[in-house]
Amino acid sequence: MEQVLIEKLNKILEINLDKERFGVRELAKEAGLSRSQLNRKLQSTKGKSTCNYIREFRLKKAMTMLQNNEATASEIAYRVGFSSPTYFNTCFKDYYGFPPGEAKIRNPKIAEKDHASENVEFNEVSQVVSEAPRPKKARFARRMVWINTLFILLLSVVSYNLYQNYKDQFSFNLSSKDNLDKSVAIIPFKNLSSEENDEFFTIGVYTSLLSRLSSIQGLKVISENTMEKYADTIISSPEIAKELDINYLINGNVQKFKDSIRVIINVINAVDDKQLKSMVFLEEFKNLFAMQGTIARSVATDLDLVLSETELEQIDKHPTENLQAYNLYVKGRFFWHRRTEEDLNKSIHYFNQAIKLDTTFALAYAGLADTYGFMPWDANNKDIDQKGIKQSAKFTDSMHNLAEEYALKSIALDKNNAEAHASLGLVLRRDWNWEASEKEFKLALKLNPNYAVAHHWYSYLLRTLGRRKEAREQIDLALNLDPNSYIFHHSSGDIYYEDGLFEKAISEYNMAKEINKFHPGSYDLSADCYTYWGKDDEAIAEYEECFKLMEPNLDKEDLELYYKSKEDIHNSGMMGVKRFWTNRLLKKGEYPYQVALGFSFLGEKKKALDWLEMAYEQRDPNLIMIRHSAEFNILHNDPRYLAILEKMNLGGYE
Repeated sequence: MEQVLIEKLNKILEINLDKERFGVRELAKEAGLSRSQLNRKLQSTKGKSTCNYIREFRLKKAMTMLQNNEATASEIAYRVGFSSPTYFNTCFKDYYGFPPGEAKIRNPKIAEKDHASENVEFNEVSQVVSEAPRPKKARFARRMVWINTLFILLLSVVSYNLYQNYKDQFSFNLSSKDNLDKSVAIIPFKNLSSEENDEFFTIGVYTSLLSRLSSIQGLKVISENTMEKYADTIISSPEIAKELDINYLINGNVQKFKDSIRVIINVINAVDDKQLKSMVFLEEFKNLFAMQGTIARSVATDLDLVLSETELEQIDKHPTENLQAYNLYVKGRFFWHRRTEEDLNKSIHYFNQAIKLDTTFALAYAGLADTYGFMPWDANNKDIDQKGIKQSAKFTDSMHNLAEEYALKSIALDKNNAEAHASLGLVLRRDWNWEASEKEFKLALKLNPNYAVAHHWYSYLLRTLGRRKEAREQIDLALNLDPNSYIFHHSSGDIYYEDGLFEKAISEYNMAKEINKFHPGSYDLSADCYTYWGKDDEAIAEYEECFKLMEPNLDKEDLELYYKSKEDIHNSGMMGVKRFWTNRLLKKGEYPYQVALGFSFLGEKKKALDWLEMAYEQRDPNLIMIRHSAEFNILHNDPRYLAILEKMNLGGYE
């Protein structure tokens, strides 16, 4: 049974050998196991972790290729899934004891033995040699060699110590002069506990450190969403530093046993790939939150950060005294980040369960506020654009009211809760209370300058207010903190599109597609972008991709209307497309703002204005986009259109 599993794993790894990002998560998925299950099976059968098993498989394949002279060492590094020949050389030498260049003249079987067995073998050989009879001259010559060698070694040790003292002094002076930017990425921690249920516990320790460090002014912390792809990675530290534009890297592992917990944290200079410090924290489980504060303080010290009293309070603050409630909150946030309808409902369940255990748990209320505030807008919720009920005024108002209630509740419990202030800013934006909304976003970012979601939501408000340069700055900050976010790239593309920078917009939409190729939104907006760019063929191609993704969710009436419209689309291009979508929305009796967009694109100004006024009366949440929607350019001088802007306190156009 175990041999069957090993053969299966080897076959999977063979197929994916050249894929540098094929790691533990991907192997477990292909094998039909959870990461914890796979790790336990390999520990019991092979005595090694999944990550080490993958690395050794790649290195053994590399050895075979090198001995067969199939290619250069650099070429083979890429063939076996290493993204850097330098990192490959380091791993190869660590494993075999010699560099790839010596592979054809060395014995890999001997080299693969552990250091203990190597030492025993070496001692035994030395003993045999020493027992052989030797001539006196040979013994004298050897004695002189040993004396000279010892002298050279002694001189080397003294020189090395002098060099280290000089280097340390020089490094200190250099760092104090250059004052390198403080930027850090934290790789998801490894769960070394035997229980699979402890996976979320490990995530909790990880997110706690990330959250506490994020509250420090002047420290850039990459978001959890982006760092997920680096879990179990074999990419070198310098490459991660280059990809994320950071200077420091933190990794670690968590092990829970009986009533205790052990956390190992490694702080690395990612640019030079030098480990600065390794710390071990051992504490009773009941003191978990105190330990998390200690870890954050220790990391801050190693990064030479000077903390204010407020920042120290934030770092030491216990979110709740109930560990079970905190674990449920972590599960809620885990599903919230996925942002599908099913996962958002799961997050609501876990946040409510956490609140049942601790009714004063401010973060759990903030989680509910984020979830309810996001549900009508969520870009990853496929049902939003296909089922009218999801955008009905009743549904939207209900979600809006719940978001406001929980945001205010969270702030009442903890006025320094950045997530709650950002959620309240989102609520106030929908109320068209622009000044109060901006105040909340600014406060959220003051409390947590690394809160990428707040930067994104604030950029949306600035777009609404026509402050486009500031909107670009905020979305760039969001992307800097979370470069792997689908919705951030999507929003960045929207801003370029609205500014008429179509090529840049298409580039951002393409990035969004790479991250989430199954969401129709980026294809839909790419089609609009190509249309205004004057590239109708490309626009139709994007629209067709968009429709393929949406087709499974369209009802019979929608499909019948589409087939009736195909000739019009064939003859009229995007005009035919817009007529189809507008007629579809009219039949649904929903989305007044979207209907207005369609009529404006088709050049039917009066109908567009009628539906815009209806959107105003119904307080359609999408109406906040009115000022920057390209479709309404033809209405900018119309008194009825300007009157709507005035009533929304948005002013006119310069």
